[in-house]
Amino acid sequence: MPLSNSNPDQLRQVAAPLIEERGFEQIYRNCWENVFGIIFHYTQDEEVAEEISQDLFASLWERRHKITINTSIEKYLNRAAKLEAFDYLRTSNSRREHINCALQSQCCSKNCTEESVLFNELKVSLNLLLDELPCRCREVYRLSQEQGMNNKAIAAALTISEKTVEYHLYKALSFLRINLQEFR
Repeated sequence: MPLSNSNPDQLRQVAAPLIEERGFEQIYRNCWENVFGIIFHYTQDEEVAEEISQDLFASLWERRHKITINTSIEKYLNRAAKLEAFDYLRTSNSRREHINCALQSQCCSKNCTEESVLFNELKVSLNLLLDELPCRCREVYRLSQEQGMNNKAIAAALTISEKTVEYHLYKALSFLRINLQEFR
């Protein structure tokens, strides 16, 4: 069956060849170069264009039984290629902007070394103070602050009540607040 579908009966049958492996292989051979070209045009990166093209065809194969195409397969794939390229550009630009922003804010800090030294001192002091806490209090604090568990999960893990968890957290935080005032 030719891949350009101007006949409405052929239009409804476009997805049928995708079900069979040979039909999919023919579509792949006929359309891969054009799909790759479209993606490469926008990304200007061969590796990225190849990877996105492969992902596009893999997705087409995985969805072959569910997909309904209301146009020619070439038009469908060309449109999908453009959308995938735009999505890649949008996410890669966004990621690049976030990285640049983080690097700028880190590098623009006047006292980067001093802040790093103070942070390490704070960390050492915090660990020493935590060692002074009673065992259960220290355990509750670490589960809450270092592992991010909520009070209910801590209570279940340690088989204690939520009120007891709250008490231990209050006790630990009060102790730390008093003893870490020099870092304020």
